[in-house]
Amino acid sequence: MPIVSLDHLTLLDLTPPELVRIAALAGFTHVGVRLNPAAPGEHQYPMLGDSPMLRETVTRMRDTGVRVLDIGVVRLSRTTDVHAFEPIFESAARLGASHAMVNGDEPDHGILAALLARLCEVARPFGLTMNLEATPWSGVRTLAEAVSVVQAADQPEARVLVDTIHVDRSGGTPADIAAVPAALITHAQICDAYGPRPQDFETMIFQARNERRFPGEGNLDMSGILRALPPGIALSLEAPCRTLARTLSPLELAQRGRAAVESLLASLE
Repeated sequence: MPIVSLDHLTLLDLTPPELVRIAALAGFTHVGVRLNPAAPGEHQYPMLGDSPMLRETVTRMRDTGVRVLDIGVVRLSRTTDVHAFEPIFESAARLGASHAMVNGDEPDHGILAALLARLCEVARPFGLTMNLEATPWSGVRTLAEAVSVVQAADQPEARVLVDTIHVDRSGGTPADIAAVPAALITHAQICDAYGPRPQDFETMIFQARNERRFPGEGNLDMSGILRALPPGIALSLEAPCRTLARTLSPLELAQRGRAAVESLLASLE
């Protein structure tokens, strides 16, 4: 069984220490923690510096044995000062995280690759890989574009992050995932999705942030996707289900998501 992590976006209303507690109760060994907002208006938990919430999170981790797999979100554009992320990386190191999620808002891939290279240099002392995620509405629209930028950055910390809903919404297939050099993938964010693929970015973004599905509860080729990924990599459940959350508690959601991942993995054996 690979590492299965509970990503913060799945239960973003929980504080990081509560996320750790719920993850432990639901059987997850790892979590992904949102240390930096991904979008305007997203709540920022006080996790930078030696904050009480950071200390509480570390205590919960020690008490439960749950570890932090990755942190987010680092957004890059031509106006970005990569050194501004150092406080985030310091907190990530305090939490023992190994990876950071990077979004590329810069459409010029030459500029973006140079930014990513400098970001890797800043992150190096903290032991973090920088995982570039492709989303159809950003400056990096497809997995192939993410691979191109990461290879151009030419840094040992630069990686490609596979997110199943974004791969599908960009028109990607399991074959596109299989085409990514295995050495560039450290982990993947998995979820399912339901209904026809949206044609407008507004709907894509809404679904990605609010209405995904747990694996096996939608119509994506989850088996094909997982078979295309490098074997044994960590899997992060990133599946916010706002409608379902109206009737289920955070623990029930986490348990249902964990069971869905286990069922999917069992079906591949």
